[in-house]
Amino acid sequence: MGLRVERVGAVLRLTLCRPVAHNALDGALVVALREALAAATEPSVSVIVLAADGPTWCTGADLASLVDDAASRGQVIHDYADLLADMCASPVPIVAEVDGAVRGGGVGLLCAADLVAMGPAATVSLPEAKMGLWPMMVGALLPRVVSPRVAMDLALTGRVLSAAECLTLGLASRVGERADAAVGELVRALQKGAPGAIRAGRAAWRGGLSPTPEALRGQLHLLADALDELGQSPEAVARIAAFLRR
Repeated sequence: MGLRVERVGAVLRLTLCRPVAHNALDGALVVALREALAAATEPSVSVIVLAADGPTWCTGADLASLVDDAASRGQVIHDYADLLADMCASPVPIVAEVDGAVRGGGVGLLCAADLVAMGPAATVSLPEAKMGLWPMMVGALLPRVVSPRVAMDLALTGRVLSAAECLTLGLASRVGERADAAVGELVRALQKGAPGAIRAGRAAWRGGLSPTPEALRGQLHLLADALDELGQSPEAVARIAAFLRR
């Protein structure tokens, strides 16, 4: 399934472990992440750390698996929409530990997390338009993290942001010499807070960003439908095939 789940005290660590596939999100990994989040609601869990093995943090959707199994493409896209909604609705703060490249749908995971700690090698970009696609579901969250103008710039141009730029724009909470060290500082700070206050406050603030969690989930599924349709266009099919041949 490509996910390693570890518990150390009150910290639950979820590590994407498909380094050969650049930690791309296939159907099994998305489902595994959702199941791990669903099991992390108990009061004894105070922080969730989302990390990844290898030099690439996450390249987004596993295009090769979606092309090979076109019948399940719509299901995977909608499962990813639910994953983002689950992350936003989690009662436990989520901290992303990023030491590599984040592309496409991986950016959605960063936006759904509460805090993001990056190492100097971290980069972020949305290359979908070059493949005849569009970062549909990411667009439901990215303009809440950066300005709408910056979000549109990233989607239209696919430009690559450095860790320092991510910090300036608000995509990163901390940038250190190593992401794991920066995450350690954040986790220690979070654990000094009262767990009940953190859970209640996080839910209240998240609720203020969207009318209801159900409304956000519905928006993500509408965008998933749009992405599924776009992915079947001749333009997208041709560009994805060319990308996979490289």
